[in-house]
Amino acid sequence: MNAMVTKYEKFEWLTHGLTVSSPGFDPYIRGTGERSLNYQDRLGAIAAMNSQLAKSLTALIVFENKSASDYEYVRRYLADIFIERAVQDKKREPERIAMYHLAWLVARMVLDFVLDPELEEHYTAKGRLAYAGIHSYQLSVESYRKTWKAYEQLMVQTLESAIEDAEMVIEQYRKNTYKSMHN
Repeated sequence: MNAMVTKYEKFEWLTHGLTVSSPGFDPYIRGTGERSLNYQDRLGAIAAMNSQLAKSLTALIVFENKSASDYEYVRRYLADIFIERAVQDKKREPERIAMYHLAWLVARMVLDFVLDPELEEHYTAKGRLAYAGIHSYQLSVESYRKTWKAYEQLMVQTLESAIEDAEMVIEQYRKNTYKSMHN
């Protein structure tokens, strides 16, 4: 099982038989005469989510980060939050890297670190910036920590909130699906 689904346990239910080509030898639950859940039932949970951010994050978690369009959507969403809040806070553009470029690089790093639970333990603050593609001559670790780290935290909180929302929808959808199957 992939590490993302292990970290986000509520998403595990979505991964069972989620491909169109998953074996469907027994469309009925043995001995009950009731139809078993298929990938369409589970994809309905994603469709039931309220925001595109939650849908895209769910797709990234469930499909092991293989959806390029969802990845780019979430990355762009995070970068926009970074820039919007920095402009609201009247932050001055860094001298050696454009703010939009900084936001874009930090968004990739944040998304990768949230999706891969093992990355966090392997990188120091300096290593995280290097992972993001931000060179020390562009922005020092100290400068990043004092000025831009709060926007990274905002991105993490945004992702965590969207994941919690998705988990609630998945759990409710799962309960409703089983309830409707037994009525």
